[in-house]
Amino acid sequence: MKNRIHINLGYYFPFIMRMLGIVFCIAGLALLLPQVLLGIPLLLLGLLIITARYRLEINLTNQTYHDHLWIAGFRKGKKAKFGSIDGLFLNKNQYSQTVNSRASSMTKYGTEYNAYIRFDVDDVHLLSNDNKAKVVSTLKKVKAKLTSDIILSTHLTINTTIKDYTEEELKEID
Repeated sequence: MKNRIHINLGYYFPFIMRMLGIVFCIAGLALLLPQVLLGIPLLLLGLLIITARYRLEINLTNQTYHDHLWIAGFRKGKKAKFGSIDGLFLNKNQYSQTVNSRASSMTKYGTEYNAYIRFDVDDVHLLSNDNKAKVVSTLKKVKAKLTSDIILSTHLTINTTIKDYTEEELKEID
C-alpha cells in the first residue's frame, strides 16, 4: 500500500544552470585522478545544482505534509499536520516588471497564474507560470496523483476539485 504522495513542483535552478551543473560534474569526474582537490568540489557543486528541486510530500497515514527543497536526498522546509485536503485552486495576479539601464527603462506588464493545494490548515503554493494551460495541466496531474494513490481504508477526506478563480465567475475544471 502506498501511503505517501510525492509531487515534484519544479527545479530550483533554471535550465541553463542545470546544464552548467552537468558540465561541472563531467569536469569534476575528469579531474578526480589528476587534481582531487579540484575535482571533488566541482563534482559536489554539479550534483547540488542538478538535484535541487521543490517537492511536496503528503503522508496519508500520519496526515502530514512536507513542503520542502530537496537537494541530493536532504530536505529543508515546512512540515505540518492536516485533517483533510479541501481541494486545488488557481488564481491570477497582474504584475509589472521594470528593467532599467543607463539610457532607458522598460516596463513589462503581464499576468501570472498561481496554483495551490488547500489543506484544512493552510494553502500550499504549487507553482507559478504566465501560461494558464501549463498551470491547469499541472493541477490535473496533481489531481490524478491524489485520486490514484489513496489508501482505501483511510478516514482521510480528499476533495480533488480544481477551482478556477481567474475569471469573474468561479469555475470548476474537470
